[in-house]
Amino acid sequence: MYFGRFEESEVDSKKTLPHEWLEEFTKILNDVYHDQLESNDRFFDVYGEIYEKEFVVIVAYVHNNEQLVAPISLFISHDNVDDSKKFKSVLKDLINFTGLLFDDIFSVAEWSDYNANWTENNYKDSTFFYKITRENISLTLQAEALLNKEIEL
Repeated sequence: MYFGRFEESEVDSKKTLPHEWLEEFTKILNDVYHDQLESNDRFFDVYGEIYEKEFVVIVAYVHNNEQLVAPISLFISHDNVDDSKKFKSVLKDLINFTGLLFDDIFSVAEWSDYNANWTENNYKDSTFFYKITRENISLTLQAEALLNKEIEL
């Protein structure tokens, strides 16, 4: 499954963003938005993949008990960065940028400003592309795993 903004035919391979970073990012979101999570009975689920031209982080705001309640899924893409110091800076900016987007989402009681098209946004020294959907990433990944398993048989 390809979650990025380029044509899938241009993608050769993918790697997962480091598990430790994804866990830390999830912890930050859960700490910052603790009140919203409790009052709405939801949690954050964070995924990240690195492709040849970009890396993509997906933050899903998911209901705790009702898997059929559509989540709010924020996809954020950034061009790959060769320099590790710059990459760490971009990841820090990505965390802050995500916070700005969720602050906006939580500021409106019945927020529904979904946009399945990639939108460019400059934040500090980074150019991010994002879209906000109702896709349940966990279910998408589970379906992909099942399909891949059937293909192998």
